[in-house]
This record gives sequence, structure tokens and C-alpha cells, in this order.
Amino acid sequence: MIPAYAGPTARLVATTALVAVAVAASMLALTALVLPGDWVRTGLVGIALVAGTTGLTRVLLERRARRRRRDDTAGGSVVPTLVGAAVAAWYVLSRYGAPTSEAQLFVGPDGVGRVLERLGDAGEIIRSEVAPVPGTLPIALLTVGGTLAVLLLADALAGGLRWPAAVGLPLLALWSPPLVLVGSVPPAVFVVVVAALLLLLSVGAGERRRPGNERPPAAVRRAEGARSVVTTAVALVVALAAGLVAAASSTLPGYAGAWYQSFTTTGDTIQLSEDLDVLSSLTERSDEVVLTYTGVEDDVGPLRTYTATAFDGRRWQRGEERDGRPLAPDELLWPDDLGSVALQDRQDLSITVGSLRDDQLPVTLEPRRVDAGGTWGYDPLRDEVVGDRTDVGDVYTLGVRSRDLDPDLLRGAGPGVTEDAYLTVPENEHSQEVAALAAEVTADSDTAYDQAVALQRWLRDPATFTYSTQLPRGSTGDPVWDFLQHRTGYCVQFATTMSVMARTLGIPTRLGVGFLPGEAVEDAEGDVTRWQVTGQDSHAWPELYFEGVGWVRFEPTPATQTGTAPDYTAAEVDAPADAVAPQEVPPPAAEQPEPQEQTAAPTEPPVAVGPEPADTLPVWAWAALAAGLLVGAGATAFLLLRRRRGTDPVDAERAWQQVVAALAREGVALPAPTTPRQAPRAVMDAVTRARGKAPAPEVHDDLTILAQAVEQARYARPEEADESLTDQEEGPEQPDLAEVAARVRQRLADRS
Repeated sequence: MIPAYAGPTARLVATTALVAVAVAASMLALTALVLPGDWVRTGLVGIALVAGTTGLTRVLLERRARRRRRDDTAGGSVVPTLVGAAVAAWYVLSRYGAPTSEAQLFVGPDGVGRVLERLGDAGEIIRSEVAPVPGTLPIALLTVGGTLAVLLLADALAGGLRWPAAVGLPLLALWSPPLVLVGSVPPAVFVVVVAALLLLLSVGAGERRRPGNERPPAAVRRAEGARSVVTTAVALVVALAAGLVAAASSTLPGYAGAWYQSFTTTGDTIQLSEDLDVLSSLTERSDEVVLTYTGVEDDVGPLRTYTATAFDGRRWQRGEERDGRPLAPDELLWPDDLGSVALQDRQDLSITVGSLRDDQLPVTLEPRRVDAGGTWGYDPLRDEVVGDRTDVGDVYTLGVRSRDLDPDLLRGAGPGVTEDAYLTVPENEHSQEVAALAAEVTADSDTAYDQAVALQRWLRDPATFTYSTQLPRGSTGDPVWDFLQHRTGYCVQFATTMSVMARTLGIPTRLGVGFLPGEAVEDAEGDVTRWQVTGQDSHAWPELYFEGVGWVRFEPTPATQTGTAPDYTAAEVDAPADAVAPQEVPPPAAEQPEPQEQTAAPTEPPVAVGPEPADTLPVWAWAALAAGLLVGAGATAFLLLRRRRGTDPVDAERAWQQVVAALAREGVALPAPTTPRQAPRAVMDAVTRARGKAPAPEVHDDLTILAQAVEQARYARPEEADESLTDQEEGPEQPDLAEVAARVRQRLADRS
């Protein structure tokens, strides 16, 4: 980044700036967990203030040590960090220790108490909320204060202890939360941090003392300047290439999203993931109670939180957030006209929220009335109740009017006419094979209902498919086709495969995500008093649309995990003998669509056609990667060629050894006790005795220049060498020692 012969001040400034850039970029990775806001600006200002303070202090201490001709600058390792810590403490107290959100210039003991109290509030928010959380005062205090602590440690390692290679360790404190909880950091953050760390290594690697009378020749200075530019370019290229390689590897079948999930842990709160990756194995799920409900003796079927329509070949996504229309407690919520479909008597459920933190209410799959208070609304397009975020202890009621469904009704209804999005199948090299297999499985079926039942029967057959939370590694890039080959998976794979196959048959399909009915909890007398749903009961299933009936749930996941199939399919499909009722399933066996404590909201809207296969890197990415590798190879070749051409600077010792070697070839040797100051006269006398003729007077002048440089390099203190060089740089152009040594060798070889 800077020439190898740059002074200590330039190196200290460059080191401080690079550390600040790396820490600032790492702080921005936290925006995956904390919604961007004023805390980002506050953090950047704090980084600039603290880094500027430590850097300025370290430069002043370094110059003071040189003026006193001392080599002991240990104070520079501790004092700048202490000064920076004092500034950071004042900044945090002034910003977050004030009675209000307004910063105050003067701080006192009361501010310390408020900071400690707000840190406790931040811990409570972390335990009870799911990411991303708003950047409230306690959370902002935690992020900004933690960032400044990381900055102080990184600056002490790089600028004080001169261990630039260790700077990456404290940065992990800022990288770990988004990596563990979300699984990624923004690509720009990765590139900037890696480039800064590589440049930081180059700044430290090139540092060396310069002999007092030695100044690099003009050619060497130009070469060093070019080398600093090349170093910077190579660092950026390496960082970009690493980011592209990481992006490419994340698209490989069976790899994406899998590594970080092993770190995912359960906690006090649960939120269902809204970005379901069909390639990912199932992670550990929480045993926390999501909700409980009373009012019924038998289960009411799954409770759905949301529906997903867009499948891009790998992930189900909900798209942009939508506001629901206001709802009335006596309004029967259903997206379609029920027409002549008979409804059963109303069942009233009282539901109490436990650890669920979501902005959709779990509701039944059948027409229902909802009385939840607050600002909840109804989205008929997705058949969701959306609005406030649920909190522990919330109570709402459902008045359920189930449809009277039976095989004859569904067989006569036929597939309904809906939006094209419900029929979209991602195009890839295996889409035709999936469609052909769906046609083969349903070859004996005449109606859409019979086709759906045939698909359900085929997928639930334990002799054909195996339920497992750990997926075998795929090889085709199409997760649906991979599942149809290894035939092992959990609810997301079963539901996705049936949805895609049904769409190829022209049956509108969407994905439902929520919870199985849970387990009945009995009182001491053996009477069922309530139903309990935990994170282990989370589930996904396909919903198919029938004309005049609406959306109907099917259950392709094996019976050992979900119990018997829905009653309206029982006429055609008998549950396997080993099937058990949902409430009898032990908690660890229930499947889920990756409920996590923290999950980012999707950013992509539903699309009609998905992108290219997941294992294919875009053409632009391959082109950029190839260009980066070519630039890196060219830069390496450039440096090698420059080195072969002898552009490395020749110091005083090397130049003197060249002269001594030339004398030895002439049979001339200097006495052992000869000092550099005695060497010019000793060489002249030795050559005169050997040849009988004195060398040219210019030889003595050049030998004197070399001898003085050697004497300065060997015996002067480093501070004197630096000051001597500074004085020389301010004076006339200094001779090139390599050229001086070459002249001496040439004149000694001239015997005329």
C-alpha cells in the first residue's frame, strides 16, 4: 500500500486507517440483526473519533522517542490504547448515558448507572426478541459500545504490538452474530474487510530501518511506488475473488446454508423461517411451548401461520410484506365465496401465545372468525391474519366453521382457475422428467382430486420414501429431482415435491407453513383440558385449489410423522398400519420448516419463473472471477520480472561486499582489523603494492562514500540513521551505492 521506504509516521497512519476501515465494515455486518438507523451513524463517528485519537497519540509518541534518540517506544503500545479507551468511554457515556436520547457533553456517575441499566435491557431484548430488531437505545448501546471495544483491541494489536496478522481475531466478535444466526454477511463487508487485512499485512511486512547515509535511488523509489500500487490492487482482487468463490460455493447442491446451521440453537422465542431452502437439512428445533388452546376435545388440524406461492427451484419465498384489511370479530374470514359448500357447527378455540414471536397469527385452515384485538388485519390473497407481533400471554379466539369435505365433492369440483403463479414450475434440465414422473404416478387417475390422492399415496408409502431430517447430498442442482432420486427428506421436501408435481398436472398449488395440532395435555383425572403446541410441531404441507371449494390441504409427509391423512382422502388412501395420531407423535419426531430465533424477512417478491438452476453461477460472476485471477497473475508476473531485473535496492553492506569480492578476484585482501574508516586508504595501498601502480584518485573518493555508508549502517543508532537520512533527503541528490560500487569495480579492473 505504501512504499517500503516510507517513514514510521506514514506507516502508523496507514495502519490506523486500515484497522478503522476493517472495524467499520465489520460493524455494518450487524445490520442483518439490527435494523439500520441512527446507531450506524453514531458508530461510524465513534470509530473515526477513537481511531483518530489513538493514531495521533501513537505518532506523537513515536516522534518524541526519535527526538530523544531512544529505541524504547513501549509507551506507544499502551498509552494510545488508554487514551483511546478514555475517549471511547466518554463517547458512549455522553451518547447513551444521558437521561434522554439526546447526547450530553459532560458525563458523570449517573451516566454510568444508566449505561449499565440499558445494557441489562439489551440483554432482555436479545433473549425475548427475534432478529432483525429495531435499533433502540439499549441495542444501539450494545452494538456501538461493542464495536468501539473491538476497535481498541484491534488497534492495539496492529499499531501497538505490531501484530497485524492477529487483527482478524477481534473482528470475529462482530462477524460471529450474523454468521451464526443468519448464516451470511453482506458481500461488500467481506470484500472490504479482507482487502483491509491484506493491506495491513503488507504495511507491516515492508517495515525496516534505513541506514543513515543511504537513500534509495530514483529507480528504486519508482519501483517501490509501483509495488505499493500493485500490492493494493492485488489485495482488492484477492478479496473480490474470495467473495466470488464463496458465492459460487454457496450455490453448490447440498452445501448452501448447511454449515452455519450446525451452530443454530434453540432459545426462548420462536419464529418460523419465511425463506425455506429445499436443499438444507433440518436444524435443531426448540422445545419451547409456542401456544396452547382450549375448547375442543379433538384436534382441529394444523394451525397455519403463512402461505408461500413463489418457488424458484430451490426456495419458497413469500415476497414483500402486505398489510391486511381491518377485520371484525363476527366476520367469517375466507378468501373465496363458499357457495354451496356445507359448513359444520362452529367450534370456539381460545388460544394463548407462548414463545411465538411472529407478525402472523396461527389460524386454522378452515373458515374462521378471529377476535384478537390490536391492529391485526386479514390478507385474503394469502389467507393470513397479519399485523402486530405476538407476545407471551397474548390471547385470541377462533370461531371455526369447517367445510364438510368428502371425496365426491372434491372429485366433482375439478381444479380451479387461479393466478398463473400457482401453476408456475421452474424450468431446468430436469423439469420435464419431473412432469413425466407425475404423469406416470397419476396415469390411472381421471380427475384432479384423484391425481392429488395418487401423488399423496405414492409419497407417503414407507416402502418408497424415507423420512429423515438429514438430507443426502444432491448432485443435479434440482432439489426436487434430487429428492426423487434419493427419496429421503422431511416435510419441506415432501410438500415441495407434491406441489411441483401437482402444478405440472395443471392443479393450482401453494405451500402452507405452520404447526401440527400438538399434544393433548390431561389433568389429574385424565380429562383433556388443553392442547399444547411446541417448536417440535412446526410443519409444511401443500394446499391444492378446487373450483367452488377453495384451498384444500393434502399430506404427503409419511404417516409416522403426521398421523393419518385428512379424512376427505381416506376413502382412497388408507393410512399405513404403523401410522399414529398426531398427538401420539413424540416431540422430537415432528418436522418443521426451519423455525429459528432469528430470521431475516424475504426481500424478493414472488416471481412467475425462477432463476437458473441453483448450482449454476451467473455468467457475470464467472467473468469477474476470471478477470480477477488474470489481474492477480499479471501482478505476480510483474513483480517477478522486476525482481529479475535487479530493481531491489542495494544497501551499503551489499555494495561493500561487491567491492571486496572484486578485490579478492584480483588477489588483493585487506588486513583483518581494517575498519570502514581505514578501508579506503588500505585498499589504495594494497592495490598499489600488487600492481606497482596507484589506482585513479576517483577510486579513493568512491571508496570513501561506500565506507561512510557502511560505518553509518553498522554503528549508528537507528534514530541517528533516520535523522541523518532525513537531513540528506532535504539536501542534494545522494549517490546510488550500487552505481558507486560498480564504478569502483570498473576502475579497479582497468589496468591501463
